[in-house]
Amino acid sequence: MSKDNAFENHSDAYERWFERNDLILDSEVEAIRQLLPDSGQGIEIGVGTGIFASRLGILDGVEPSSKMGELAASRGINVISASAEKLPISDGSYQFALMVTVDCFLEDVPGALGEVRRILADAGLFIVAFIDRETALGHQYERRKESDTFYGHAKFHSSEEMALLLEAAGFEVVDKRQTIYSFDNKLQDIRNGTGEGVFAVIKAKKIP
Repeated sequence: MSKDNAFENHSDAYERWFERNDLILDSEVEAIRQLLPDSGQGIEIGVGTGIFASRLGILDGVEPSSKMGELAASRGINVISASAEKLPISDGSYQFALMVTVDCFLEDVPGALGEVRRILADAGLFIVAFIDRETALGHQYERRKESDTFYGHAKFHSSEEMALLLEAAGFEVVDKRQTIYSFDNKLQDIRNGTGEGVFAVIKAKKIP
């Protein structure tokens, strides 16, 4: 993951954003929930403060920031201190993995996706949520990112790029969801596909 210390130094600000935008958070959680499997052991890669994992019933998480990891642990998450590009986890350990808006901070996206594939069981599922650059709000994120505490060095992907990265890493895309069409803190529609909502979610299956 990126060596940027924004998340280490501003973990409280990260939490406050979700407190102020609780209905946006609810919409994002629901978009992910619709693509999560009903059973199986899962892990979140880049668990942050555990705000998504704790709501989705995911007990394990990987996080390189110690301060973010401490907050995740306080939410009951078993935190593994590591980067997405080098996971200290045995092959085939999980039935599914989740990654939420982490792709844009990775130094080696193909390497990280390959690591996720390695730790998944055969036909395991990988659910990736990301900022879709090629949407109306995605363009705003791109224009404003240099002045943003967290996204200053982010490299956003389009849904097409993400699908190609997943396929190159040995996954088959099987479903998609999208939400967040405005920055208003309100519940927003969960729609199939991608291309409109800036918060895009892709479910992909590991190809043995």
